[in-house]
Amino acid sequence: MSQSSSSKKSVRILPESLINKIAAGEVVERPASVVKELLENAIDAGATDIQVTVKNGGKDLISILDNGCGMNEADAQLAVERHATSKIIDEDDLFRIQTLGFRGEALAAIASVSHFELLTCDDESQGATRIFIKGGYLEQVGKIGFPQGTRITVERLFYNTPARLKFLKTTATELQHIQQHLVQKSLAHPHIHFRLTHNRQLLLNLSGGQELNTRIRQLFGEEFRDILMTVQHKETYLRYSGFISFPSKPRTSRRWQYIFVNERNVKSPSINHGIYDGYGTFLGKGQHPVFFLNLVIDPTEIDVNVHPAKTEIRFRNSQLVHTILTDQISSALKDGASRRFFGREHAHSNMSRSELSGQIELPMNDPLPLESQFSGMTFPARKKHRTEARDLPPRASLRAEKLAKKSVFSSEIRIEETRNKSAKVQDSASTIKQANQDSVSGNLPVNEIRNLRLLLPLPTVPKKIRVLGQFRRTYIIAENDAGLVMIEQRALHERLLYEIYAEALQIKDVPVQTFQASLLIELSPQESVLLEQSLEPLAVSGFAVSPFGGSTFAVNTIPEILSADQVEKVIREILDHLALFGKRGHGEEILQDICQVVVAHGSMPAEQELALSEMECLLAQWEELGSPLTSLQDVPVLVEFSVQELERRLKR
Repeated sequence: MSQSSSSKKSVRILPESLINKIAAGEVVERPASVVKELLENAIDAGATDIQVTVKNGGKDLISILDNGCGMNEADAQLAVERHATSKIIDEDDLFRIQTLGFRGEALAAIASVSHFELLTCDDESQGATRIFIKGGYLEQVGKIGFPQGTRITVERLFYNTPARLKFLKTTATELQHIQQHLVQKSLAHPHIHFRLTHNRQLLLNLSGGQELNTRIRQLFGEEFRDILMTVQHKETYLRYSGFISFPSKPRTSRRWQYIFVNERNVKSPSINHGIYDGYGTFLGKGQHPVFFLNLVIDPTEIDVNVHPAKTEIRFRNSQLVHTILTDQISSALKDGASRRFFGREHAHSNMSRSELSGQIELPMNDPLPLESQFSGMTFPARKKHRTEARDLPPRASLRAEKLAKKSVFSSEIRIEETRNKSAKVQDSASTIKQANQDSVSGNLPVNEIRNLRLLLPLPTVPKKIRVLGQFRRTYIIAENDAGLVMIEQRALHERLLYEIYAEALQIKDVPVQTFQASLLIELSPQESVLLEQSLEPLAVSGFAVSPFGGSTFAVNTIPEILSADQVEKVIREILDHLALFGKRGHGEEILQDICQVVVAHGSMPAEQELALSEMECLLAQWEELGSPLTSLQDVPVLVEFSVQELERRLKR
């Protein structure tokens, strides 16, 4: 879609009749808006090397240098006029756009609110043109030596509009928006070499001449190797290619979703709904796919002039686009499932292990100022459900029916085995007492599941329920006065950890473990910016993190419910969640999200064999904390079978 120097057109002022038909909006909203417009111009000029330099999040300086076709002096002077462009001529051109920019308003708008310098050259033998504009007023025009290409420098953005200047966010937030535009453009144009330097520090250096899979590797790193599969579709009306995630590798957010139509990164409900409908029942509640899709369609079939920022498009036949994507992605996923590739080494993913290393980007949809004050703040713990088990909601009863059909009395229930263990434990009351004393001092038996010692003194035997055994290493089978109870152990453990951790957060006294030698984690420049913004809520949550130089951070303490080998993964996931809050995020919401991530990693695995003493200890804590009946996902952690129900089922 790039416009090469051999086919470049002269710049001209658009006629008033055409200007009125263009959906021009506010071009310069923040520094990232300037970067976006200038990047698009550089790409349209056929550049293969684009260097972006910014200072203080672009508030003090933005400079973009490209090796594109450049302009002669006459075109350069016209280019800074309002509604001057080389990309469209008449009204018909507006409905067959093949370039990223087309409105001819960007340079004039940028120059009106900054100190603006344009250096451009289309023929080195003729020299370059230099134009300097201050606050919209032309100050200098001259010739200067400069290679073919263009460099635009924007300084003191909004210096003459203080009302707009005060709405800018922190340097880190503005920088993140700039980074996001670089990520979007680099994914759409992997053949271009992109560089981003901030305050003299090189943040991105994405070599050109690459395929999309290599660009994904440069940006997102090793973790994406095992979650993506290649997809492509070719037909007359619509073609697409790229990568989508395997259904077995969903995400909890929409952050890794990139759509490009004719090399323009866009938002499109038709495309998004088509992709999600293609996944269908492969996705559970709260799960989202990852996708990097390039769509190619006749320019006359889309309208790109429907949004001021040119980020949304309208299809002439959106239903057809939706249908094609749904059918083709559904077929691709089912084909993959039939070959039993989900969750394994994927031969159809073009991303080899040796390729996937490099910078990892944390794209974000919204700014993340994190300007909330955490001092004096209360953290909202989840409501504790103290209803009786027989008052479970209808879905719990339905689940009980399903579980009953699987025969609770299967031979897989290790009742006899655990009864023998119970006899050994109960032979000596002093044994139990000693175990409790050991727990208080932090010396749990070696086979005890982690994190049970958070309640001190640690209750070891439940008072209102008796453990019978374990079912499929997942459920605890027990009895109470009402009948038989089946408890999902992992969901219960996670819920209990949440209650304990949330209470500790509320009183700002999270139990932590301290490392004798700091644990060092290496982050990408993008992650580093986000982490620096998040040091305060992390500290409140038990993570003592400090910069160690460059993109390396030292972790000195972590919440006690985590282990050292989980730290890097947990911090990355926390950053992933925090990036979604944006300016809407409040301190309480941020801490609650951190809490959920921490307890998800701190709780036991989905399947784990437990000794009788461990199951009893878990249920004893459950009683101590009010016997909550639902998990963090608001689904029941147990089902109950009354004696009457069991007797009715056993009658012949």
